[in-house]
Amino acid sequence: MRVAGGDAGLETRCGAFLLHRHERVAFSHTTAAELWGAPLPAAARADDRLHVSVPAGGRAVQATSVVGHTLSAWRTISFRGLPLTTPEQTWLDLAAVLGRDALVAVGDWLLSYRHPLTTVEALAEIVGTASGRRGIATARAAIPLVRTRSESPAETRLRLILLDAGLAEPWLNYVIHRRDGSFLARVDMAYPSERVVLEYEGDGHRVDREVWFRDIHRREHLEDLGWRVVRVTAADLRTPLPLVTRLSHLLATRRE
Repeated sequence: MRVAGGDAGLETRCGAFLLHRHERVAFSHTTAAELWGAPLPAAARADDRLHVSVPAGGRAVQATSVVGHTLSAWRTISFRGLPLTTPEQTWLDLAAVLGRDALVAVGDWLLSYRHPLTTVEALAEIVGTASGRRGIATARAAIPLVRTRSESPAETRLRLILLDAGLAEPWLNYVIHRRDGSFLARVDMAYPSERVVLEYEGDGHRVDREVWFRDIHRREHLEDLGWRVVRVTAADLRTPLPLVTRLSHLLATRRE
């Protein structure tokens, strides 16, 4: 299992909270997600209240800077000495407070093929048992979209933009080899049939000169092999129509 973990200050606050509680409780919702280390949107991170759940039939915790919840099924685990809802339960609880895209991003993070914290089957199973609860429609919309090979919320957002625009789903973290079979690059996204690559350029690509030079050389090698490289920035995610239009035209021409 991945050695996850989030804000050490939050861990300290949660530990202090437990010193004064005697009933059975577990940290849940955005609190559990941050303790797991999951990527949350800024608005969710800005809420610094502790989300605390008790078993069904119990009295929800009422305290300053605490949001109390009850869990119909007690799916919890001890993590770094703190009682948390399981990754699956945490994801389901987040469906009540996150939009589809943010929920998919958390799901992608939980399923990361490098060090997964859960499986898509486990997420689907918990969604299937949760009819009638708040956020279930969001969870049902998100579950078919989670993937194991997305490596950042930005990559998730880009993939969803493409799918929502009606474009085919690209391969994620696609490995490209040189003509002699040696490794050349693992790109963020690719359409192999059209030989089109999409690379998300975060700030690290811009401010780190070594990364910048390496990206330039890699792009030249890819283009020498007949690949077209489309660079995507945060601005494209905020206003995606020009990117979608350009990519749609590029894919069509590469099929001709």
